[in-house]
Amino acid sequence: MSRIRALSIHPVYPVNPVWLWSLLALFCAGMVSAAGLRAQELPALADDMLARTEAALHVDVQTGRVAGVTRTGPVAEIGAKIVDVLYGDYQAGEWLGYAKRVEGDYVKPAVSARLVLLAREGGGVLLDEDFSPSRRDALAARIGEYRRRTELLTADKHVPDYLLRSASSALLRVEIRKTAPYDRGGGNLSATHTAMVRAALQGDFKPGDTVEFIEESRRKLRFEPLASPDRIVLLSYSRSVRDGQMYWWLHERVNYGYTEAGLATVKADLARVRAAQAEKAGK
Repeated sequence: MSRIRALSIHPVYPVNPVWLWSLLALFCAGMVSAAGLRAQELPALADDMLARTEAALHVDVQTGRVAGVTRTGPVAEIGAKIVDVLYGDYQAGEWLGYAKRVEGDYVKPAVSARLVLLAREGGGVLLDEDFSPSRRDALAARIGEYRRRTELLTADKHVPDYLLRSASSALLRVEIRKTAPYDRGGGNLSATHTAMVRAALQGDFKPGDTVEFIEESRRKLRFEPLASPDRIVLLSYSRSVRDGQMYWWLHERVNYGYTEAGLATVKADLARVRAAQAEKAGK
């Protein structure tokens, strides 16, 4: 006996052309938006480029001309006004000149607002990109991450023995709570740091104490904010030639970002130096 299976037939509706065009427009808009986001991304910034960076600036290009020709091609001299300083000893509002390689005659960029990285040597530019708020934030974050990482006291770094021999110095792990820059004279900037002691390896301090110490810099226009507030520092106590008062002073060779492994290493270094001093004194 044969069985007959009923076939279910689904009706086919005509496509609404208005709906189809709307869907296509949304797809194209998404593609354009994604391309725009990719265009706003900064190029990859390698560590070696950041190591050669003297300053990171948001500038507004005002003038430019071909200043000379090298073996690799023409070089333009760019004149710009600084809008904002992301990193470096510069000041917003001042003018700046820098060199940039060009393919032929100098042509002022269509977008005069630029993000530039200036090289430490040669006065050249390492990066020159159109400015956008997202690019600025990405550049500031990348520089901050690089500074934090390179300032860390890791297990393979050792404080030189001669810096640890003075028992009157204070070797501390601190958390910086406040920084107050000031002009110490001659156009040079210093800063007074107020910090909470987290651990004392040497010195008459205990965890929870507050310590104020002075950091002297070679900066003249802008004191660079700390990359990380959690630090391992070596302080000495001496009199200021400026006002005759006694202060704690930061040693520039021992000012690291904190890591647990780095703290353990400097503890071991300090114990080794003290043991050598005791052995020598006992002879």
